[in-house]
Amino acid sequence: MIEILLPLLFALAVIFSIWFVLRIVNAVPEEDRTYADKPPKMLQRIWPLITIVTYYVGSYLSVEYREKTIRRLRKVELDYALSPQQWFASRIVYALIFFLITWLLALWLGSGGLMLPACAMVFGFFYLEIWLRDKIKVVEIQVLKGLPNFLDMLTLAIESGCNLTVGINIAVEKTPDSPLKRAFARLLREVRSGRTRIDGLRTLEERMDISVVTSLTSALVQAEKTGASLGSVLRAQSTQRTNERFARAEKLAMEAPVKMLGPLILCIFPCTFVVLGFPIGMKMMNAFQ
Repeated sequence: MIEILLPLLFALAVIFSIWFVLRIVNAVPEEDRTYADKPPKMLQRIWPLITIVTYYVGSYLSVEYREKTIRRLRKVELDYALSPQQWFASRIVYALIFFLITWLLALWLGSGGLMLPACAMVFGFFYLEIWLRDKIKVVEIQVLKGLPNFLDMLTLAIESGCNLTVGINIAVEKTPDSPLKRAFARLLREVRSGRTRIDGLRTLEERMDISVVTSLTSALVQAEKTGASLGSVLRAQSTQRTNERFARAEKLAMEAPVKMLGPLILCIFPCTFVVLGFPIGMKMMNAFQ
């Protein structure tokens, strides 16, 4: 009787699990991504799982977390690809994937402990935050490097007789692809769609949230309101940004020797001592023999 009952209970458990999973999946409405960008490549393969977790978890996120996250996503141009709810859901999915992979690997190696899978789950949960933080830093560095050249071209266009919109268009066309170029190209699209230049500049300032861009947009908005000469304003901004770039380069050059101390002490000095000390050690061993 038990030999018949156990397989039957196992089959019922499998059927119930499949029914429960299908019910969870079917309850999630289909996502409309007609006007949305593609998610990052690292999330495209697991996007169905992210959609499911978003449906069940997204409503519990606080308003403060949503506002903070959408500001960070705007800085890396992901605000049209991900919502704050989807971003948090992707972190949960990554945590579960890291946990499952590490747990299966531990079972394959003959270790049944959960300490390592738990650590992997924590790392998976924070991995995307680390990735986003690094991406924001890269965007900020690229903006700081590219802004002086962009301002030089914009200043030349303004001083040659173009208005601000045409000058930005020329600077965007002559600038290599970068986050700064894409941000001002987006500003041009917003202006062409009917938004005023001042509102577009304010939106650009809020979207990028970088001090140098904030200073530039504030100066342009003030010049637009007061009727001041845009050429002189942009020339002053370009000179200031160039001086800041040189000062930043000098600071990094002065920090380089300090940063080299670690590799020198840990890597180069031990190897040098081994190379110099090996012949001496061999001669001393032969002498004692």
